Amino acid sequence: MGLDAVEIVMGWEESFGIQISNEEAERLRTPKQSIDLIKTKLKMAENTTSACFSARAFYRLRRAILASSVLKRSDISPRAPVRELFPLNRGTAWDLVRIASGFSELPSTGWFSQHRTVADFTKWVVLHSAHKLKRSDEPWTYAEIRYVVRAVVENVTGAKNFADDADFIRDIGFS
Repeated sequence: MGLDAVEIVMGWEESFGIQISNEEAERLRTPKQSIDLIKTKLKMAENTTSACFSARAFYRLRRAILASSVLKRSDISPRAPVRELFPLNRGTAWDLVRIASGFSELPSTGWFSQHRTVADFTKWVVLHSAHKLKRSDEPWTYAEIRYVVRAVVENVTGAKNFADDADFIRDIGFS
Protein backbone atom coordinates (compact mmCIF):
# COMPACT_ATOMS: atom_id res chain seq x y z
CA MET A 1 0.00 0.00 0.00
CA GLY A 2 1.42 3.38 -1.00
CA LEU A 3 1.58 6.53 1.07
CA ASP A 4 -1.58 8.07 -0.45
CA ALA A 5 -3.55 4.94 0.36
CA VAL A 6 -2.32 4.87 3.95
CA GLU A 7 -3.20 8.56 4.43
CA ILE A 8 -6.64 8.04 2.95
CA VAL A 9 -7.44 5.01 5.09
CA MET A 10 -6.24 6.89 8.18
CA GLY A 11 -8.41 9.84 7.10
CA TRP A 12 -11.48 7.61 6.83
CA GLU A 13 -10.76 6.06 10.22
CA GLU A 14 -10.43 9.48 11.82
CA SER A 15 -13.43 11.02 10.10
CA PHE A 16 -15.81 8.11 10.66
CA GLY A 17 -14.41 7.02 14.03
CA ILE A 18 -13.85 3.44 12.81
CA GLN A 19 -10.99 0.98 12.36
CA ILE A 20 -10.05 -0.51 8.99
CA SER A 21 -7.70 -3.48 9.17
CA ASN A 22 -4.69 -3.76 6.86
CA GLU A 23 -6.32 -6.77 5.20
CA GLU A 24 -9.50 -4.78 4.51
CA ALA A 25 -7.55 -1.78 3.24
CA GLU A 26 -5.49 -3.89 0.85
CA ARG A 27 -8.67 -5.19 -0.83
CA LEU A 28 -10.03 -1.68 -1.54
CA ARG A 29 -9.60 -0.79 -5.21
CA THR A 30 -12.34 1.81 -5.78
CA PRO A 31 -14.24 4.49 -3.86
CA LYS A 32 -17.38 2.32 -4.20
CA GLN A 33 -15.66 -0.61 -2.47
CA SER A 34 -14.54 1.78 0.26
CA ILE A 35 -18.05 3.16 0.71
CA ASP A 36 -19.45 -0.38 0.91
CA LEU A 37 -16.87 -1.42 3.53
CA ILE A 38 -17.50 1.67 5.65
CA LYS A 39 -21.28 1.08 5.38
CA THR A 40 -20.80 -2.27 7.09
CA LYS A 41 -18.97 -0.62 9.98
CA LEU A 42 -21.52 2.13 10.65
CA LYS A 43 -25.12 2.18 11.77
CA MET A 44 -26.86 3.00 8.52
CA ALA A 45 -30.40 3.75 7.43
CA GLU A 46 -31.95 3.88 4.00
CA ASN A 47 -34.38 6.55 2.90
CA THR A 48 -33.45 9.14 5.50
CA THR A 49 -32.46 12.70 4.89
CA SER A 50 -28.74 13.34 4.69
CA ALA A 51 -27.11 15.82 7.01
CA CYS A 52 -25.21 18.75 5.58
CA PHE A 53 -21.91 18.27 7.36
CA SER A 54 -20.57 21.66 6.32
CA ALA A 55 -23.57 23.46 7.80
CA ARG A 56 -23.44 21.42 11.01
CA ALA A 57 -19.71 22.05 11.41
CA PHE A 58 -20.04 25.77 10.69
CA TYR A 59 -22.92 26.31 13.15
CA ARG A 60 -21.15 24.32 15.85
CA LEU A 61 -17.91 26.23 15.36
CA ARG A 62 -19.78 29.54 15.31
CA ARG A 63 -21.58 28.71 18.58
CA ALA A 64 -18.25 27.78 20.16
CA ILE A 65 -16.55 30.96 18.93
CA LEU A 66 -19.45 33.07 20.25
CA ALA A 67 -19.27 31.31 23.62
CA SER A 68 -15.50 31.87 23.76
CA SER A 69 -15.36 35.52 22.74
CA VAL A 70 -17.09 38.89 22.79
CA LEU A 71 -17.83 38.71 19.08
CA LYS A 72 -21.25 39.22 17.54
CA ARG A 73 -22.91 36.51 15.48
CA SER A 74 -22.60 38.70 12.36
CA ASP A 75 -18.79 38.77 12.83
CA ILE A 76 -18.55 35.04 12.18
CA SER A 77 -19.16 34.14 8.55
CA PRO A 78 -17.52 31.42 6.46
CA ARG A 79 -15.24 34.04 4.89
CA ALA A 80 -14.21 35.56 8.24
CA PRO A 81 -10.43 35.32 8.78
CA VAL A 82 -9.86 33.35 11.98
CA ARG A 83 -6.78 35.44 12.79
CA GLU A 84 -8.96 38.55 12.98
CA LEU A 85 -11.52 36.84 15.21
CA PHE A 86 -8.82 36.17 17.80
CA PRO A 87 -6.28 39.00 17.62
CA LEU A 88 -5.24 38.68 21.29
CA ASN A 89 -4.58 35.62 23.44
CA ARG A 90 -5.13 33.45 20.39
CA GLY A 91 -3.99 30.22 22.06
CA THR A 92 -6.23 30.62 25.08
CA ALA A 93 -9.21 31.65 22.97
CA TRP A 94 -8.73 28.71 20.63
CA ASP A 95 -8.50 26.31 23.59
CA LEU A 96 -11.89 27.63 24.70
CA VAL A 97 -13.29 27.03 21.20
CA ARG A 98 -11.97 23.44 21.32
CA ILE A 99 -13.76 22.84 24.62
CA ALA A 100 -17.00 24.60 23.64
CA SER A 101 -17.21 22.88 20.24
CA GLY A 102 -16.36 19.39 21.44
CA PHE A 103 -13.67 19.18 18.75
CA SER A 104 -10.67 18.68 21.02
CA GLU A 105 -8.56 17.71 18.03
CA LEU A 106 -8.88 21.10 16.28
CA PRO A 107 -5.49 22.12 14.91
CA SER A 108 -3.30 24.57 16.78
CA THR A 109 -3.29 28.32 16.19
CA GLY A 110 -0.17 27.88 14.04
CA TRP A 111 -2.53 26.44 11.44
CA PHE A 112 -4.21 29.87 11.06
CA SER A 113 -1.57 31.19 8.67
CA GLN A 114 -2.15 28.28 6.29
CA HIS A 115 -5.95 27.98 6.53
CA ARG A 116 -7.31 31.39 7.19
CA THR A 117 -11.08 31.36 7.22
CA VAL A 118 -13.89 29.87 9.24
CA ALA A 119 -14.82 27.94 6.07
CA ASP A 120 -11.35 26.34 6.07
CA PHE A 121 -11.87 25.19 9.66
CA THR A 122 -15.35 23.97 8.76
CA LYS A 123 -13.88 21.81 5.99
CA TRP A 124 -11.18 20.56 8.38
CA VAL A 125 -13.85 19.44 10.86
CA VAL A 126 -15.79 17.58 8.15
CA LEU A 127 -12.62 15.83 6.95
CA HIS A 128 -11.39 14.87 10.40
CA SER A 129 -14.47 14.54 12.60
CA ALA A 130 -17.58 13.83 10.54
CA HIS A 131 -18.66 11.24 13.12
CA LYS A 132 -18.79 13.99 15.76
CA LEU A 133 -21.31 15.87 13.62
CA LYS A 134 -23.83 13.04 13.96
CA ARG A 135 -25.97 12.43 17.03
CA SER A 136 -25.23 9.05 18.61
CA ASP A 137 -28.72 7.79 17.69
CA GLU A 138 -28.60 9.19 14.16
CA PRO A 139 -27.87 6.62 11.45
CA TRP A 140 -25.58 7.37 8.53
CA THR A 141 -26.94 7.59 5.01
CA TYR A 142 -25.25 6.30 1.89
CA ALA A 143 -24.95 9.88 0.61
CA GLU A 144 -23.14 11.00 3.79
CA ILE A 145 -20.69 8.11 3.67
CA ARG A 146 -20.05 8.73 -0.01
CA TYR A 147 -19.51 12.46 0.59
CA VAL A 148 -16.91 11.90 3.31
CA VAL A 149 -15.12 9.08 1.44
CA ARG A 150 -14.78 11.29 -1.63
CA ALA A 151 -13.81 14.39 0.39
CA VAL A 152 -10.94 12.53 2.05
CA VAL A 153 -9.72 11.16 -1.31
CA GLU A 154 -9.87 14.66 -2.80
CA ASN A 155 -8.08 16.20 0.17
CA VAL A 156 -5.19 13.72 0.04
CA THR A 157 -4.77 13.35 -3.72
CA GLY A 158 -6.19 16.56 -5.18
CA ALA A 159 -8.34 14.44 -7.53
CA LYS A 160 -11.72 16.07 -8.13
CA ASN A 161 -13.62 14.42 -10.94
CA PHE A 162 -13.58 10.69 -10.43
CA ALA A 163 -16.24 8.03 -10.60
CA ASP A 164 -17.13 5.83 -7.65
CA ASP A 165 -15.95 2.83 -9.66
CA ALA A 166 -12.64 4.47 -10.65
CA ASP A 167 -9.56 2.42 -9.81
CA PHE A 168 -7.52 4.14 -7.10
CA ILE A 169 -4.16 3.47 -8.78
CA ARG A 170 -4.98 3.46 -12.49
CA ASP A 171 -7.66 6.20 -12.61
CA ILE A 172 -7.06 8.40 -9.56
CA GLY A 173 -3.29 8.09 -9.39
CA PHE A 174 -2.67 6.81 -5.87
CA SER A 175 0.96 6.27 -5.05
